[in-house]
Amino acid sequence: MTYERIFIDCSNLYYRAFSTSQNLVAEVDGKRMVTGGVYTSLKMIQRIKTLYLAPEGRIYFLFDNALSGEDRRKDIDPDYKINRKKRDPLFYRGLDYLQMVLSNYEDGYRVCRRTGSEADDLVAPILQSFGQKKYTILFVSNDMDWSRAINDHSHWMIRKEGQDVIFTRDEFFKVYGFYPGFNEICLYKAIRGDVSDNIPPGVLYMPENILLDIIQKVKSVSNLYLYLNDLSIPNKWKDELRSGKGRITLNLQLLDYQSLSLADCRESTVITSFNKKMLIMLYKLLSFKPEVMDDRLRSDDVALKETDFFSDFELYPRAD
Repeated sequence: MTYERIFIDCSNLYYRAFSTSQNLVAEVDGKRMVTGGVYTSLKMIQRIKTLYLAPEGRIYFLFDNALSGEDRRKDIDPDYKINRKKRDPLFYRGLDYLQMVLSNYEDGYRVCRRTGSEADDLVAPILQSFGQKKYTILFVSNDMDWSRAINDHSHWMIRKEGQDVIFTRDEFFKVYGFYPGFNEICLYKAIRGDVSDNIPPGVLYMPENILLDIIQKVKSVSNLYLYLNDLSIPNKWKDELRSGKGRITLNLQLLDYQSLSLADCRESTVITSFNKKMLIMLYKLLSFKPEVMDDRLRSDDVALKETDFFSDFELYPRAD
């Protein structure tokens, strides 16, 4: 199946690409830099485009950019994502290079990156911009948060053991035991927690069958405490849910989308255009062979000039 719109979680994709491609190193801006994350990310994106993008389709490249002090999730819980390893600054500079390449990659795609927002926060306002149009959509991320947008015409794809795994509503049910929806996913993760984001469980060691029964019957955190007494689950777990209410409620705030307007999203979106000379220059700067990266690029000898490549990125300071 091909899709009219593809949303790619570029930060998630880059992290995965970097972890498998650290042997590709080049001198960039006078510093030795692992460029494998950029190279492999681009190859992964090209493969996704070839396999899954419909003719006349469009790709949205969404980036995280959580700024310390403006990140509302850190304000809610200072331990949020505290388990994430701090990387060398050149690791994050690779993300900037990836964004620059993608901004010059194709006509009419979108690059979205907003200070203080995570990539999945941008999904809702972009979907809002579609109005009543029912595009077929593929969300590409190994982060389960992206499954919240699954519906009859929107699917979620992860990469697992070297294979693409696409979740429709029915496929999601087969694996997780409940049908996906924003409230259901938030309820599941609020109780279960999320190790990758350092979100602790609201209730420890709750059996999966009891958790699935709760999701099927109440469907949301707000309904959980309205109908808790009516649930036919052991009293032990009712007591655990009562005592864990504070943590579950806090988890829900961490899992909820950031409140962004369509205007907020548009201000942070670049409409891309194919720029052959810029791509050749960027690829050569990263010590990539342009004609290997993209068959649209001839091996023109484009001179590298002293250019402040990163002037635009000063708008996106990194978290401390």
